Amino acid sequence: MNITGLMVKYYHTCHRELWFYANKIDVDRENIGIRHGSSIDESSYEDRKRSVFIDGQIQIDLLDDGSVVEIKRSSSLEKPGEMQLKFYLWYLKTKKHIDVGGEVAYPTERKRESIELTSEDEQEMEQIIDSIRGIVSRTTPPEPERKPICGTCAYHDLCWV
Repeated sequence: MNITGLMVKYYHTCHRELWFYANKIDVDRENIGIRHGSSIDESSYEDRKRSVFIDGQIQIDLLDDGSVVEIKRSSSLEKPGEMQLKFYLWYLKTKKHIDVGGEVAYPTERKRESIELTSEDEQEMEQIIDSIRGIVSRTTPPEPERKPICGTCAYHDLCWV
């Protein structure tokens, strides 16, 4: 099973969301949160925008002066975006032998945060990948957990109806 950056993001957001995504239960693409995030992703850094796809596992939003940049709608869910970027950095380093730094960009907040992959991050990423495999291989989704983001989640109705 190929682990993707989006799966790492969902792992840090909601294990149930991760399970739905990995088991091909697609989201409502008209969800306001998804539309808003897509709009920001498509319109930010248009002059430098270069999506890079690697091995069907990572999709880099932007390469900027040798740095991998992950564009996010807001910093309200900082850790999932940061871990998604660390997965990209880990993948580039361990699978492609490319050692670079990265940044998470929040265009609407006019903010960028530098991210470096540490040796501790590399070890943690191996554990995260194993955990993701365990979650997505279950025959049923994990039980729902009420979180602050549930109200805007595209999977809301699969958890709370």
